[in-house]
Amino acid sequence: MVLMLDSASFGTPTEIVGESARFRSLLSLVERIAPTTHTLLICGPTGSGKEVVARRVHAQGLHPGQPFVDVNCGAIPENLIESELFGHARGAFTGATSQRPGYFQQVGRGTLFLDEIGELPLALQTRLLRVLETRSFRPIGASESLRFEGRVVAATHRDLQAMVREGRFREDLYHRLTVFVLEVPGLDQRREDIPALVTHFAARQPRPLSFSEVALERLRQAPWPGHVRQLRNLIDRLGVLALSERIGLAELEPFLAPSQNASAEQDDLADALLALEGDNKLQAAENLLIDRALQHSGGNKSAAAQLLGVSRKVVERRLKSRESRGQDAELLLEEGRRRVEAAEFREAIPPLRRCLDQLSRRHGAHVLQFEAYRLLGVSLRSVNGWLCAEACACYEAALQAGEGLGYGSELASMQFGIWVTQLMTLELGRARATAQDMLQRARDLGSPAALDEAHVAMANTLFWLGDCEEALACLARGGLLQGGEDEARSGLQGFDLVALALTFEGLAAFQLGAFARARQAMQRLLLRCGEDNPHPFNRALALQGAVWLACLFEDRERLGPLAADLDSLSEQHGFTFYRGIGQVFRGCHMGSLGAFDEAERFMLEGYQSHMLNHGGRLFHSFQAWQRGELLLQAGRPADCESLLAHALDLALEHQERTYLGELQTLKARARWAQGDPDGAEQELRSALSTAMALGSVSARIAAATQLALLLRQTRRAQQAAELLARALRGVATEAPPPSLARALQLLAELGTGH
Repeated sequence: MVLMLDSASFGTPTEIVGESARFRSLLSLVERIAPTTHTLLICGPTGSGKEVVARRVHAQGLHPGQPFVDVNCGAIPENLIESELFGHARGAFTGATSQRPGYFQQVGRGTLFLDEIGELPLALQTRLLRVLETRSFRPIGASESLRFEGRVVAATHRDLQAMVREGRFREDLYHRLTVFVLEVPGLDQRREDIPALVTHFAARQPRPLSFSEVALERLRQAPWPGHVRQLRNLIDRLGVLALSERIGLAELEPFLAPSQNASAEQDDLADALLALEGDNKLQAAENLLIDRALQHSGGNKSAAAQLLGVSRKVVERRLKSRESRGQDAELLLEEGRRRVEAAEFREAIPPLRRCLDQLSRRHGAHVLQFEAYRLLGVSLRSVNGWLCAEACACYEAALQAGEGLGYGSELASMQFGIWVTQLMTLELGRARATAQDMLQRARDLGSPAALDEAHVAMANTLFWLGDCEEALACLARGGLLQGGEDEARSGLQGFDLVALALTFEGLAAFQLGAFARARQAMQRLLLRCGEDNPHPFNRALALQGAVWLACLFEDRERLGPLAADLDSLSEQHGFTFYRGIGQVFRGCHMGSLGAFDEAERFMLEGYQSHMLNHGGRLFHSFQAWQRGELLLQAGRPADCESLLAHALDLALEHQERTYLGELQTLKARARWAQGDPDGAEQELRSALSTAMALGSVSARIAAATQLALLLRQTRRAQQAAELLARALRGVATEAPPPSLARALQLLAELGTGH
């Protein structure tokens, strides 16, 4: 669909014109992305409507009533742009006679639209990156930083990836901006919308214009290098200068550029050449001509050269150059493959990109392109998180290149990438359906590695849906329970599937009250996460599971070192998402020591800066539970209740049910701490019912313990004892966590009347 603006409404989108599939898809993405706070990059040719899309994002965002500030980074002199963006204090420089707020301050909680972001000087790119990472900025000459509460939406018509390779744009800023990318198609990619656009623009003229069918078809077939803006300008000229209100072909032709009167046949040929595969269209066109000439001449180079109008030596040089490029690409691909196998993901990215650049000039290199895109997607995802836009684009390109090649297992690995994105964005219903498709594909392929991967994917999804019993059953069906110390099952992605299976076996067992089994899983994970593990990424996976279980078991002695190891290992190797997990658990450890302010800082930095921006919302409920516990212990029950209310809304919206009971119990405790025992009791009973319905023994113990404490305090000790005894009935006491030990102690006290 084509978004249009009413000039009298300061850019508020008021009408949607057109029905092309490309724009319907774009609008669908806008509707999903707009109600978030993520940074966003809008790409597309000049004149295609990038600012219109940005305003649409703002209008459908969380704060449409806040300002929309439009900044053209290429239109502000370089010596002024820093002051314009960040503002300045009085006396900061000569001429600064008063304090001036910059755009980052003016925007409030609204949207800061940085148009032509590719024109931003390198020095200011560093400062912008800092704002996006810390959500704060310091005006020029000021002594204190200010909080940035808005959203950054950037736009460009340039190839930022090429600028990164050339050193003209910071790679870390590129990845920070491309949490989501919207591609606005040019007018040449949606010609079916031209008649509707013409009608729309014509209705806005001082006198109404109408167009004949022949004139509309002429406009639809014409090239539009200036895209929608050029079309609008043409209609504006017709509205003033055309002699008649009825525009036919004779009235239209004088207003079209001379280039638009070129042979339609030549235009079609040029369009076909521009549609060739690869970035270098000139090289692709040359390859096509040489191959066709050789085909016509039966492989005779002299005859082919005569058809092409060049000498035989020219044809031989071109063929030799093509062969050399192909060999270079294969060497680069092999280097990238070695790097990925050694978990050197950051180092694998440059050779894989150069490989793809070489392959873009080589006709028919689908096999190599598939492998290069696949490995680049794996590397980008490992370095920049599961939601890296470029990684997703690589997976899509790999799928396209792999169609018809018979690469069943490789295409299954692409499906794994799709499942991960759905899981991390809490599209759990879709993730479950994709995992089911993965299981079916793996069975059809007869691939043990694909089947292992599919079982882990399904168990992971079921765990977050709150179906821990079925998660364990799924792992059992895949033969993935209680993996041994030396067992290695890597699947198609090269990950340690045994570590992942042990993680979710331990987590699910803990929720179901099989605490001894959960401890066994933790012990096996500890054996896999030592420094003798040669694969850094697999070590990070094992550390994640071990530290998670240590936190649940309140094992302070293990929690701190494991969290620090995960944090430092992930920072060293660029595993951004797992660094966030490490920092959240470091916050848990600091909170257990009473260092509440430092603990909260680590948790917020870990989740918001590293996990939320790179891995989605998957970890949201658990970190909210742990951060809420921290706030409650720090004497901030109102903040705790507010945090938990939001977390519960998100969990219910996305069916993320695993820690639902824990969230409800903690919210009730916050209400109790604020002097509302009646409200707390009601919520605790609801939490207990939720835990019973989900079969979550750990949540049942927590809710029943708190409810028993409340009942005892309100002089209902006998009722408290009966309730707690029922809740603990059938719970195994072997290797109990502290929460169960506390519940048993309370039951004993209630039985003796203490």
